Amino acid sequence: MDVKHGESVAILGPSGSGKSTLLGLLAALDSPSEGEISLDGVSLVGLDEEQKAALRKQKISFIFQSFMLVDTLTALENVMLPAELAGIKDARAKAEQMLNRVGLAHRLGHLPKQLSGGEQQRVAIARAFIAEPKVLFADEPTGNLDKHNADRVADMLFTMNRESATTLVLVTHDLQLAKRCQRQLEMADGQLFELAPQEQEVS
Repeated sequence: MDVKHGESVAILGPSGSGKSTLLGLLAALDSPSEGEISLDGVSLVGLDEEQKAALRKQKISFIFQSFMLVDTLTALENVMLPAELAGIKDARAKAEQMLNRVGLAHRLGHLPKQLSGGEQQRVAIARAFIAEPKVLFADEPTGNLDKHNADRVADMLFTMNRESATTLVLVTHDLQLAKRCQRQLEMADGQLFELAPQEQEVS
């Protein structure tokens, strides 16, 4: 697969087909047993864990299906964390701004267990965008949400994607979400196939 700067790409396919594994490989969270993966001109193959962590810190954000918020940190602290790790100045002010953008200005001091699923996902989105990544990977970003919250989260993803010119690669079972991406790929039998426009409409 080849993804261009600023594109939005959806990866579809049945459960167990390897979509999440592919996303983990592309985001340098896992290492391939063979083949080549290049991110923004840098080969991921052969990088040690420290080098991969540095690359992720500089260029990548990841939205996990299970949110992966730090339970002991407030919403504000969860969003501040990657900014502080990246050495971004005014991390607190930027985190407050991001949480305000996702409609959570009134929940800054709440722990994840005090937030609904939709609110936790919005915290995860604010956290993903605070460092202005070149590439955002999202694994079933609306999978745990009701329709209202799923629509709201999708709107935020694509608005922020456009405003920040961030490349968006997401795995989803949600066909409506996939159709909002510029391209749709389907994984089947270990292979990726690009869906033609007519197939995208029929899916």
